[in-house]
Amino acid sequence: MNRDIVFYNYMTPEQQDLLNRSMRQASFRKGQIVHRHGDSCVGLIFVRKGRLAFSILSEEGREITVFRVEKGEVCILSAACILRSLEFESQITAEVSTEVSILPAPTLSQLMNANHDVERLVYKQAVWQYSGVLRTLQQILFLSLEKRLATFLLDECRRRKAQSFSATHEQIARYIGSSREVVTRMLNQFADRGLVKLGRGSVTVLDPDGLEDILL
Repeated sequence: MNRDIVFYNYMTPEQQDLLNRSMRQASFRKGQIVHRHGDSCVGLIFVRKGRLAFSILSEEGREITVFRVEKGEVCILSAACILRSLEFESQITAEVSTEVSILPAPTLSQLMNANHDVERLVYKQAVWQYSGVLRTLQQILFLSLEKRLATFLLDECRRRKAQSFSATHEQIARYIGSSREVVTRMLNQFADRGLVKLGRGSVTVLDPDGLEDILL
């Protein structure tokens, strides 16, 4: 499965062997913290099963999930000690039971120094994930809560390719940079308008066109 890593096929057989030998496996239960900013540098994280959430933290302890890493994807910003591009408090959490492969930071650095394609693709992935951070912060700064919630619901349906999905109000609050109480109130308003149907730990989008109208 290491072949699914974005730069694997750009490496020499010797470099591929080094990567395969260096990869270590780890499992995390739902809600378990995988890595915190300030901990020893973890390196590249490749998700084999499950899903990770990358969040930033305020000094007051407020948490905002800025992007998620799905099965078959890598988290590059966990290697910030190599990239030297991450200056804010952050943490990575397992949203569901998750299995990962971790390429230690020294090996990743060695491969980047030896192979320009590896370096290029690592930085390309880092820019993409960092852009996700900036997009989320931009929404929080410039969009109303109603629009942020409508955007999240539509994006989640597209991402999961389903009208119904599992998510607690607490999780949604972290995704859109709000509080659970405010999200609950807004979701209830959406439900009263026939836009969504709420279940225990789940949301069903009934009227995507109505949510799109909110964004106009």
